[in-house]
Amino acid sequence: MNELAKLRPIKPDIPINESQNFDYIWIIVTVLILIFTVFIFFYLRRYFKIRKEKKELMKMIKNPKKFAYEFTKKAKKFKNRKNEYLLDGILSELQNYKYKKEVENIDSKTVKKIKKYLGLK
Repeated sequence: MNELAKLRPIKPDIPINESQNFDYIWIIVTVLILIFTVFIFFYLRRYFKIRKEKKELMKMIKNPKKFAYEFTKKAKKFKNRKNEYLLDGILSELQNYKYKKEVENIDSKTVKKIKKYLGLK
């Protein structure tokens, strides 16, 4: 036992602080999750707002004259690569409903095109 007591370590023990690096990793992960959550929140908020506007616009279809004006005003907002080819045809068909004093209901063919354009069922 005396022999072991005489032995001394060459270098003193250095405490290793592993938790410091681990804390930085948790901070980075938390910040990334927070940023991702904020982006998702704003995307979903915009998505539901646009969806609500589309449904409100479709509720106006019972009044063809008002619908024709509102659709013409708001239609470009809902335009994307998938539905841009439909817009010109729909707007030309809605011209008939704008400038007449008395108008009939919008025909079912045009209503189907409008629903397809807006992405509603």
